[in-house]
Amino acid sequence: MSLLSLLYVSRSTLPADSAADAVADIITASRSNNSRLGVTGALLFTGEHFAQVFEGPSAVVDKLMEKIAADVRHDTIIIFAQAPIRARRFGAWNMAYSGPSQFVAGYVTRLLNEESSVRKALSAQWLDELLWEFARGSGAT
Repeated sequence: MSLLSLLYVSRSTLPADSAADAVADIITASRSNNSRLGVTGALLFTGEHFAQVFEGPSAVVDKLMEKIAADVRHDTIIIFAQAPIRARRFGAWNMAYSGPSQFVAGYVTRLLNEESSVRKALSAQWLDELLWEFARGSGAT
């Protein structure tokens, strides 16, 4: 089975007053669906943007990205990294999430505003690493 890792950032369309409940619903559904589909990863919500990395069978990852692209809670979706992987990095989490992070929000903004393709690739790599560290070290569930 061929595994694929994908990192995207999207602009949230969630109203601020109901965002926390909506994100909780996303996490609950994602954990259930991802467990069934063999997908692992981490999600970050900054209040303005979602940043997510997920990994799993290539065909499943592609279908999930199509589903996210059709989800009205997301706008301006940009895939920053998509590559085959040999082993999972987020294997312990169907969907790691431990709440909003304004710290990581700065990295998301930097990535979105970067114009150089080389620097954009480096910023995407930093964001991916931050999501992994965030999930690994924060007690994310």
